[in-house]
Amino acid sequence: MKEIIISFYLILECSTIIFGQIEKQVRDKNPGLFKNQRLFHAPPKPLFKGRIHNLDFITDIPQDSVVSGSLFFKTNSMKYHREFILENKHGLFRFTYDPKIFPGTHLEYYFIMKTKNGMHGAPVDDNGELAPVNKLLVDPIQYYKQQSRLNK
Repeated sequence: MKEIIISFYLILECSTIIFGQIEKQVRDKNPGLFKNQRLFHAPPKPLFKGRIHNLDFITDIPQDSVVSGSLFFKTNSMKYHREFILENKHGLFRFTYDPKIFPGTHLEYYFIMKTKNGMHGAPVDDNGELAPVNKLLVDPIQYYKQQSRLNK
């Protein structure tokens, strides 16, 4: 019985050390960490040429605190970013990219949200600076040929 209690104590002590390290990493003041962000975005992988894609941004900010959400978007064939006001549907902001309307081989975009207390942007880098997404539109046939060669 004494061995079981000692084993249980050692397991509990080790798990406390591990969880303490993880908690310290999450509580870091680094603005690029996931916990410190208020807007979340995962770029679609891959982005195929000639296909419609949704660019989604999600927030945990209460809907009544959000004033507006805008996507700033351009392709390599456009000279400047264009602003698109997006509708807030329970914290989801969605822009649908259509290559027939906006032709190009590269997409560059970022999202800005105005709230009653300030502004938020996504995506941000580890310094808290706005870092627009820049994605290449790939040929789906070539992509899947490459994936089959890599056995994926």
